[in-house]
Amino acid sequence: MTGKLILTFIAMGIGVMVIAVDIAAINVALPSVEKDFQTTIGTVEWVVNGYVLAWAVLMVTCGRLADMFGRRKIFFIGLVVFGAASLIGALAHDSGVLIAARVVQGAGAALLWPAILGIVYSSVSDAQKGLAVGLILGAAGIGNAAGPLLGGFLTELYSWRAVLYFNIPFAFVAGLITYFVVDERRSQETRGRIDYIGILTVSLSLVSLLYAVNQSTSWGWTSGKTLGLLVLFAVFLVVFIVHERKTPGALIPEDVMNNRKFMVTGAMMPLAVPAFFSILLFVPQYLEKFHGYSPVDSGAGLVPMLLSFALTAPVSGTIYNRLGPRWSIFTGMVLLSVGTVLILLFGFGNSYSGMVPGLIIFGIGVGFSIPSITTAAVGAVNEARASLAGGIIYMFELAGGALGLAVITTIFTDAVRKDISVKLSELGFGLTGPQKADLLDFILGSGSREALVNELGPDKVNTVFLHVRESFVSGLQEGLGFATVVLVVGAVLTLIFIEGKKS
Repeated sequence: MTGKLILTFIAMGIGVMVIAVDIAAINVALPSVEKDFQTTIGTVEWVVNGYVLAWAVLMVTCGRLADMFGRRKIFFIGLVVFGAASLIGALAHDSGVLIAARVVQGAGAALLWPAILGIVYSSVSDAQKGLAVGLILGAAGIGNAAGPLLGGFLTELYSWRAVLYFNIPFAFVAGLITYFVVDERRSQETRGRIDYIGILTVSLSLVSLLYAVNQSTSWGWTSGKTLGLLVLFAVFLVVFIVHERKTPGALIPEDVMNNRKFMVTGAMMPLAVPAFFSILLFVPQYLEKFHGYSPVDSGAGLVPMLLSFALTAPVSGTIYNRLGPRWSIFTGMVLLSVGTVLILLFGFGNSYSGMVPGLIIFGIGVGFSIPSITTAAVGAVNEARASLAGGIIYMFELAGGALGLAVITTIFTDAVRKDISVKLSELGFGLTGPQKADLLDFILGSGSREALVNELGPDKVNTVFLHVRESFVSGLQEGLGFATVVLVVGAVLTLIFIEGKKS
């Protein structure tokens, strides 16, 4: 690699790490935000939800804009939007301003990600593309691993506001390097007209889907609100597809929409990521509830997985070049399955150490599967569409992960409710309505053991606590068991539908 190319990767890596660190770090800071603004967790969770929703919804549009108007230009705009929103969020005087700033930050992230992928992908030769994608996703893994630790450190030492201030100097450095060093290889994409109808319909479709998925755990899958949003998702999606097929200069051009290799490869992403999203959610909850970990410590508990992901992703690019997409993606799916099974078999005992081997193998699986799917999908389209393709694939990852996590959470919740009900009946003592509510809030929500002791009394808590833990693990076995089945199906479909290495 030349010095200029190394600096290009550094600038793009900083951009990716800022996004990855931000979303992981802010999760740890949420309790401080809730306390500072004297609001509820239901309100504060939109500090994360608003960001992710804007990011996922705008990804496809921003990828297309990057291909049309220049990835370097869109990268700069994304940095300005992301940095300015970080500053506004850090100075926010109430939760409404903070949430609005986070939504704008999500838009900035949506501008940055496909532009970064397009710049990196077009800067290297075909033989280096797997390595390039692996390096960028490895940087994301490092950011995800460092995020909880950094968020906890900044929040405890200074304030949750420091987590947002942290973004600004790094965004400035990435912009500075890009301005003086990064030369964009312009795509052959012509500017044309912006497809406003396509942008509107795909955005409304994704908002309907993601909001329905996000609220499904509280509303229920069969509630009128959830079903209504899912119907809206389907209607807007059909309108979008019909519009795209008959519109010159469509948001997703015909050569991408009808590219079977791209679509089939992208379809592997929603099968690979639900287990990943579930591990990120449930492992910290388990460590906090049943091992007494602090939020920072529980975040640190994920470091073996995230670090192995970060270290594997660059290596997987070289192996991808040797094995080809079929066997590289298949290897990732198998490792994800094995890691999940090991976590289920040995991770929920009396010691955290039993979880570590499964987390490491799972992380290696993430490092193989996600970069391999991304490289194969983006490589299936013309280089002029690289940012658009990258945006679509990452949208598949976010939407597929959110939908898969919602289904797994529903399975987990139903299993826990049934299991704890049976166990309480076997114990031979009843609970009042408020006591049952506090018990379920502890297992399924944000309730604390202290609140449980206050409601039930120490003797009854000590009697029931072992059964509570067993019910939690039983729910995880069903939920993560479903995720494992999805991974195995993904591995089989990979062998059937993904092309092997060209000789």
